[in-house]
Amino acid sequence: MKKIILLLLCCGVLVSMVGCGGNTAPPPTESPPTTVSETIITEIPTETTPPVAAVEPTEKEKESTPTESKDQATEPTVIATEPTTTARPTEETKRTETTKATVPSAAENTESKAEEPPKEEEIYVGIQWPDVDPAEIERLVIEKINAYRIAQGDTAATMLPGLTEVARYRANELTTNFEHRGEQHVSTELKYGQYVDLAPYGMPEESYYKGYSREAIGMGDWFGTAESMSDRIADGFHHSKGHWSYVGSSKYPYIAVGVTKANGKWYVCICMSEENYGG
Repeated sequence: MKKIILLLLCCGVLVSMVGCGGNTAPPPTESPPTTVSETIITEIPTETTPPVAAVEPTEKEKESTPTESKDQATEPTVIATEPTTTARPTEETKRTETTKATVPSAAENTESKAEEPPKEEEIYVGIQWPDVDPAEIERLVIEKINAYRIAQGDTAATMLPGLTEVARYRANELTTNFEHRGEQHVSTELKYGQYVDLAPYGMPEESYYKGYSREAIGMGDWFGTAESMSDRIADGFHHSKGHWSYVGSSKYPYIAVGVTKANGKWYVCICMSEENYGG
């Protein structure tokens, strides 16, 4: 009995499944027509839209062509005017540049000329000298000569003011005639020193004054301070054997120095005396 009942149940299930399949069959037959119509509708707009898009661009192209021709017509005129305007400024600028080039050249010439005078104002040997007091040089030369005399074991020389005037007179003579002259001549002109009367010997016109014994003369392009120039003068006579033989000798205890400047040079005369012929 159980088997019969199971068979009946299975048959009932099959019948129910067949009935369901019959009810669902009609809807699929109705759906295809709708899909076909939809595809047709969608295809129509795709076919109609291209012609419209194709027509519109042609009209725009027709409208745009004249504008392009106008622009092309105007552009050459602009190009034609631009070269003329650009060419003129270049010529003008070139002309202004040439005129400006000449002006700096003249200015440079004036500047170079203006720079030359300061170079001449600089201190050069034999061109220009600093303002130095000759009396200060004279004093320092005597001081340094005495230092050399003492260093070698000799006595210092005494400066005579009256003899200094003779030494200065001789220094001025050296500027025009650089040579030794007899001490009698200078002392006689200045009437300095001991008077030697030759009238008893029948030669009154030959009478003279004796103011010093020896002289040392020098000339040089010395420059600088009084200290530096006095060093060079004193060193020069100290290293000259002929001059130092009497300038640096204790045999001559009296001294006088004359210094002057002329013709871009310095001139010096040192007078040495064995006796004091007058202060």
